[in-house]
Amino acid sequence: MKLSQLVSGITIALILGCVEPYEPKINKEVFDILVVDGYINTTDRSAKVRLSRAVPVDAEMPPSQENDATVFIEDEGGTMYYLNNSGLGMYIASDLEWDESKRYRLHVLTGADEEYLSDYVTLKSSPPIDSVVWKPDVGGISIYVNTHDDEANSTFYEWTYEETWEYRSSFNSTYKVVDGLPYMRTSDEQIYTCWSTQASTKLLVGTSEQLSSDVIRDFPIISIPGESSKLTLRYSIQVQQRTLSREEFDFKRQLERTTESLGGLFDAMPSAVVGNIRSTHSTSTNPVLGYFSGGGVSKQRIFINYYDLPNEILAIRRPPLCNEDNINTIPVEEVASTTDLLIYPIFSQSANAIVAYTSAASRCADCTFFGGTTTRPDFW
Repeated sequence: MKLSQLVSGITIALILGCVEPYEPKINKEVFDILVVDGYINTTDRSAKVRLSRAVPVDAEMPPSQENDATVFIEDEGGTMYYLNNSGLGMYIASDLEWDESKRYRLHVLTGADEEYLSDYVTLKSSPPIDSVVWKPDVGGISIYVNTHDDEANSTFYEWTYEETWEYRSSFNSTYKVVDGLPYMRTSDEQIYTCWSTQASTKLLVGTSEQLSSDVIRDFPIISIPGESSKLTLRYSIQVQQRTLSREEFDFKRQLERTTESLGGLFDAMPSAVVGNIRSTHSTSTNPVLGYFSGGGVSKQRIFINYYDLPNEILAIRRPPLCNEDNINTIPVEEVASTTDLLIYPIFSQSANAIVAYTSAASRCADCTFFGGTTTRPDFW
């Protein structure tokens, strides 16, 4: 769940938190909340800041981006690092030398001349990830992360991840139609095998504060049902870990707990979630939510091949998207007018020629139909 949706859920809960039924008139401005998500990455010498406007949790539309802002980071000595506007509300800088002995703060000036400033933050290093492991679960698998800090300087952790999986269309379209004529696809034109990538959206934070040592064991990252298309060929997940300050941990844990309790009438009333970013104008009523921080990032990637899965998961039936009933036969003279994708030719011995082609709709013969790409990832 995006940060902009989280804050809107909190706002709704505060408005609707009444014992008696009540239909409030919710003003559009209630959701005009600037959401800031910024981080200095000392590992790859970069900085990223995402600016958006909040939307309701149940909104079908995505959060709107803040695209006309000026964004820069300032250290305690007054040196400023301007971030480039890369579109879609993202502001990025790279190849920067961050000094872990200094503190930094974030400046944001929106296109409407609203100015926001974060607290100064200390850059925190992250210990290496010990391991990312997967284990069979009820009807699927679950993935966990393990880490520790011998110096006991971490204590508070956050994890994000990026999944990538390989999948195939039901049929292999070996021919394409160009200017009404069939041509065999080259290897660069294949649309049979695809890779899809998806980033995490859920808050994943944990702490070793109540333990005798700074150790995290088998923290759950994600569960994947056995029938998921992610497990049909090969699956990969890269987990990223960073260390949080107590203040940022409390901020994100509060967001996590609040959004988990939005639906119950007798759940604890959400309190205001306060980040470390505020308006520079003392009399401003412009709301803002978010957190700016920085430090090192640890990463680890694992792969799971289909035949690595236990028998009970391999036995789970994954119904095909298409079957033989979805295959059509197109005579050669009708190839020019078809909207289907050609699969393979039908050769007539008596005519000593191709007389027809089998075909299928894009959803059956084009893996990119489901949002993937035919470009193999570099790490694959």
